[in-house]
Order: sequence, then C-alpha cells, then structure tokens
Amino acid sequence: MSFRVDRIDHVELFVSDLESAAAWYRQVLGLEEIRRWDPHPVMIGRGGSMLALFQDAGDGESRAPSLGNFRRVAWLTDGPGFEAAQEHLKGLSIAFDGPIDHDGSFSIYFSDPDGHLLEITTYP
Repeated sequence: MSFRVDRIDHVELFVSDLESAAAWYRQVLGLEEIRRWDPHPVMIGRGGSMLALFQDAGDGESRAPSLGNFRRVAWLTDGPGFEAAQEHLKGLSIAFDGPIDHDGSFSIYFSDPDGHLLEITTYP
C-alpha cells in the first residue's frame, strides 16, 4: 500500500440550527470552532477530531444518503474526564445512559438536540 490513513478527519452532521448546534457542542463537549465556510459547514472539534455541521434544509434531501450502519459519534477521555463528563451533563440536565461497563472500557450515551447519538468513553 502506498499510503495509510492517520485518523478520521471529521464526521458530517445535519442540524436544525447551525449557531445553536455549535453553541451546544461548545458548552457540552468543549469543542472549539476550527473553520467556517459561508454558509456552511461550521467545523468544530478538539484533539484532531472534528464535526462538520451543515444546516438541514428541511427538504428531506440534505440528510440523504444516510449514515448506513453508523450509529453514533464516540468521544474519548481519560478516567477523571469520564467522571467529570457525567457531572457536567448532570449539571446541564442532559440525560444519559450509563456508565456501561464494556469489560475493558466504560461509556455513557446521550443525544444532541437534533437527536444525533453521542458517546463518551474511557479505557481505564
């Protein structure tokens, strides 16, 4: 093979409101705006991982094609960060499932305001 990939650059999400979605991800996950195109996407991220937020046109076309077998976006943190994330979500009144013991990792699961499934995971 003449090349190899380094990491996932970004995951595209269609959202009902670009500004409120970007603000939600800043507040909840501490993501920072990396770059913005006019009119979209807004690239937000941290640690080399990004989300590309696109405005959902509400026409049924902007969400197609679907993510197929993809289910959620998982964010990695360390043990203390995992505990702090749970307290942070509770403080924001964001319901989550877990922590779930996956026999080698722990995860919590929740959704953003547009219903995108999210996970915070750690490998103690």
